Amino acid sequence: MLYKYEFVKHRKLRELNFHFLYFIRKIKGIKKSTPFTPKIYFHQSFLNQSGQIAPKGTFNKEIHSKFNLFFNDFKKLKQDSKNEFYNLVVFSNDIHLYFEDNSINEVKSLKIENIKKILKSDSFKNLMDSLWKYLKSTAWEIDKHYEEFYNKLPNSKMCPFCGLNEISNQTLFKADYDHIANKAKYPISSINLKNLAPSCSECNQKFKSDKDVFYKNNIRRVFLYPYLFNSKFQNQHIEIDLTGSIIPNTDSNNMDGKWLVNIHPTNNFNQTWNEIYSVKKRYCFSLYLKHYKWLQEFTHSLKIANINFANQVELIEYLSSYKEMFNPNDSLHTEYHLKYSYFKYLEISFNDVLFNQINMMCA
Repeated sequence: MLYKYEFVKHRKLRELNFHFLYFIRKIKGIKKSTPFTPKIYFHQSFLNQSGQIAPKGTFNKEIHSKFNLFFNDFKKLKQDSKNEFYNLVVFSNDIHLYFEDNSINEVKSLKIENIKKILKSDSFKNLMDSLWKYLKSTAWEIDKHYEEFYNKLPNSKMCPFCGLNEISNQTLFKADYDHIANKAKYPISSINLKNLAPSCSECNQKFKSDKDVFYKNNIRRVFLYPYLFNSKFQNQHIEIDLTGSIIPNTDSNNMDGKWLVNIHPTNNFNQTWNEIYSVKKRYCFSLYLKHYKWLQEFTHSLKIANINFANQVELIEYLSSYKEMFNPNDSLHTEYHLKYSYFKYLEISFNDVLFNQINMMCA
């Protein structure tokens, strides 16, 4: 990813997960004959005066029903299985530590297949789906969390997973809250705030979708955790290299051109980033769409400034300084990182055809 952002420790949004963990601790040793009595297994702030599940003072029938169904499945388990499930919940609470360390292969035990194998039902997944639906409602101040998150983003406000789309302003709508570890595959972390990262909807819904950031073809891999806290790896300087590309209308054998994208550094983190979000493919497509627009912007700036070039050397020297407006080392790096790479490539791959083309556009 292009940059990491700050983790927002919003107390209210973390509260639902607290109640879930409290409940799991309380039921760890229940007997098979034990009835579901909420006031015994939930913190009093999760209940109304009648002892019913009512996080906001009003009885929540759906949440009550899902907890009840899971409770009834859980109490039938042998104690070894109860302990195994409890330990999975404890292990999952530190999920933020596992993305960047592929030596922790125990993550596989958090998958839905293993949980269903323990419980022999879908009741836990159904419970977590219901809790996630409830968490993203206004009841837990997700709007306030998003506002705080948005205000702490860098100036450019670009999605750190692609750098192509802006993260939506909170006054318009919330960007997607992406489950870094997909909630269908890892429901145990559905409401853990450490597993929720705002991203643009294109990254979340169209490209990442249900991909598994922990495993590919059952082989453990690393994924750069998007938050700065408790991360061994901080922001890395990403360089987009277009070496080998053919600029459109500069090669008689390929007038449409051909864009090739390489990502540096070439490490396992960036390999996963590309596979999860189809980064290279999207950047190539963006270059096809924006090549003429960016070239027209460049030539228009020359017209306005009444700048003419006698030869390629003068134009290349100007390009060298022009591209610095989009330098990825400044505060706008996420907004212009691809544009900078584009003009850098024009500078190093200049030829007579491109020179004449720019002169004609400036005429």
